[in-house]
Amino acid sequence: MKKFKLSFLLGTLALMLLFSACKQSKEQSYTISGTMPSGADYPTVYLYFIGADTLQVVDSAVVQNGTFTFKGTAPDSLTLALVHPGTPDDFPAIIWQLIVEPGNIILDTLSQFATGTPNNDGLDDWMTQIQDIMMTSADPAAIKTFFAEHWSEHSSDFVGAFMLNSLAMYLDFPFVDSLASQVPDDVRSLSLLRPFFDQIETIRRMQPGQPFTDVALATVDGTPASLSDYIGKGAYVLVDFWASWCGPCRQAMPELKSVVKKHPDLKVVGIAVSDELDKTKAAISDLGISWTVLSDPDGISAKAYGVNAIPAMILFSPDGTILARDFLSSDLDGLLTQAL
Repeated sequence: MKKFKLSFLLGTLALMLLFSACKQSKEQSYTISGTMPSGADYPTVYLYFIGADTLQVVDSAVVQNGTFTFKGTAPDSLTLALVHPGTPDDFPAIIWQLIVEPGNIILDTLSQFATGTPNNDGLDDWMTQIQDIMMTSADPAAIKTFFAEHWSEHSSDFVGAFMLNSLAMYLDFPFVDSLASQVPDDVRSLSLLRPFFDQIETIRRMQPGQPFTDVALATVDGTPASLSDYIGKGAYVLVDFWASWCGPCRQAMPELKSVVKKHPDLKVVGIAVSDELDKTKAAISDLGISWTVLSDPDGISAKAYGVNAIPAMILFSPDGTILARDFLSSDLDGLLTQAL
């Protein structure tokens, strides 16, 4: 009798574990259903998971009668993904952005964003509103107003944090920091968002009044050089983060050159971020840059100072402390006139 009871209990336990595993798999499964735009003739679409520095194909689906479907198990942590036809070397105009999470995710021809699950619905709502704002107004203040008016809707969830991450470049840091401080720890710790909140911590340490952080790089001719070779030597130093491929950076150069000519005591150090050396050199020649330019192909200086978009400028006092940062080239003359 004891043997029968033991066998029965083990069998029941096995069934319970099997049921639990099936239930968990079902709860974590996702379906991504999409409809191709009329006239789009692509036989296959691909699902890419986006990592910090990676773009990985995880699945493909055949397009039949203009529709396609992906099915899989959602990762443990929310994951950003792209769906589009073509290969990594051939990105066509048809691209959908989505968050991979359990449920039925829908991609249609009316939006580049996904719907159908809680986080995708939330992002689609806010992204659509932000897109309308950006199409009707080029003033970043309009985006700030949107966040101020709508932040309470998603202040404690992934949608708010993700949108803040995506649009932080259009907002002043004190405002971003004030909103980010309201995001709970469980959201801040998500792998998709952790780099953003780590960067906020870095920028907080790199605010005006704080000492400079040294970074070892090299000049464009290969000579080893560090920021400490220029900063904290008794002169005002402007560090200009730029790149040859950055259109706004190139457009800002004539104004920067004019300010430098007006303030000959100002020392300027350019840092070519995530740029190819030969292209940096060509841009230096084309733009007539006369000051020292350091090469930073891996972007370590930008990471050290929390720079997430270029052009970006940081002005250092003679003692090496940060005087100002994240200002426009048009603001530089006023800053120097007041400081010098």
